[in-house]
Amino acid sequence: MAITSTSLIESVRIPEQTKPWWHQTPEYILAGLRLCSKDISGLLTLVGLFCLPPLAASFIGSQPGPIASLLAQVLPWITIILGNISLVLAIEAIDSGQSVIPAQILPAALRGLPRYLWANGITTLLFWGIFTPLQWLVGLWAAHLGWPWFAPTLMLLLPMLFWHVHLVFATYAAVIDHHSGVRSVLISIRLTNKRWLLIAAAFAGSVLVEAPIAAPLYLLILHLANPLVASGFTWMLVMGMRPIFVATLHEIYEDFRPTPLLLPSSPVPVRAENDSQIV
Repeated sequence: MAITSTSLIESVRIPEQTKPWWHQTPEYILAGLRLCSKDISGLLTLVGLFCLPPLAASFIGSQPGPIASLLAQVLPWITIILGNISLVLAIEAIDSGQSVIPAQILPAALRGLPRYLWANGITTLLFWGIFTPLQWLVGLWAAHLGWPWFAPTLMLLLPMLFWHVHLVFATYAAVIDHHSGVRSVLISIRLTNKRWLLIAAAFAGSVLVEAPIAAPLYLLILHLANPLVASGFTWMLVMGMRPIFVATLHEIYEDFRPTPLLLPSSPVPVRAENDSQIV
């Protein structure tokens, strides 16, 4: 029987919350760390591979000329897009008992690219389509009151976080479970319902775990005068941080994901026990 959008959304599991979100948050972060520890060498290889494009961008961006400037702006997008898809697939592979093998992950990432672009195109529109005009309006109001330039960002920070968290699992639904862009976004919104504090805290906590190393490196990057060079090094840093917070969010998605679509082209096996968890 075909799965309709409505039935797909309703298939998201809503278990009883036996613990408050502040108790669950460290458990998910630790689960993400344990997941990463199962194949450290494989993840490091994948991260190193996707650090090469922004590293090349940093070098090219230090050279004069419009072509060098264009290349320095384009190259990091390989890491921004394919690097993200590849890590989502790599974490799913580890969780399924497999090793991270770039030669297998990269073709799967390319196959998942259209669904990823569709889902993230929708989330980008839903996010910035709301907050771009809202920032402009709040900025006008803040300027009229003589407030500092950063006041609109501070005022909208919590609503932006709230809405971003509701959209964050669209990537997982599109890449791991092969759902369409629209379905992936609807799944993400439904999955996040009533647990956005947990997801936001888990994401922030997974980033804070890496802060002792990442924060000093980022401060060094901020001192670079050339913005193209700084951008390249920034995306290298982000790529290095991704495995832990991707794994943390993956653990949450595993607990609340809808019935997977069992497709022959699935890059990693979907675990059968998920089917018994759907109510």
